[in-house]
Amino acid sequence: MVSKILMTAAAALLLAGGVRAQAPAPAPVPAPAPQTAPNVTPAPGAPAARAPVQPTTLSPGEITVTSVLGVKIYVPKPGTPAANAAANRPSDAPISPTASGAPARNTMILTLSETDWTALREHHDSIGDVNNIVLDNGGRVRQVVLGVGGFLGIGEKAVAVDWSHINWMRDPSGHLLGIVLRTKQQLEAAPRFVDRS
Repeated sequence: MVSKILMTAAAALLLAGGVRAQAPAPAPVPAPAPQTAPNVTPAPGAPAARAPVQPTTLSPGEITVTSVLGVKIYVPKPGTPAANAAANRPSDAPISPTASGAPARNTMILTLSETDWTALREHHDSIGDVNNIVLDNGGRVRQVVLGVGGFLGIGEKAVAVDWSHINWMRDPSGHLLGIVLRTKQQLEAAPRFVDRS
């Protein structure tokens, strides 16, 4: 009985294999020719066709967070009029562009000429760079965390400065930089920023 079942199964396999081997291969289906969309006016009340999505671009006064991280921050050199004005200003006082020695605040981020860039470096020292950004509950930038002091990141102190207390501009090569209207001593004496998030 078992041998009869095995022989029947083997015969069925042979027949099935033979049938499969004799079946002709399907003919290739040609790719459909590209068609242009007909000019069809949508019926009244029908949803309009969507226009292609345009890329989002920044306006001249906007920058991204990633473009701010690592940016060098400058302060007035001691003995300059801007440093004297900064030394006499309370640390929470708003920026006074006329006393800064730097270009006035503008909604656009200005690109400095070679002459302006040279003059800025003669009257300002690099104090450190931007390490982090602090957002408020509404998602608006509130403060910029600067790494000040130290050497090559060793002995560096994190200090938070209000966003509005920084003048942002670009050097002649287009690199972003910031000017803080505080003295080096004011920033180094500021309380350490502690991230508790």
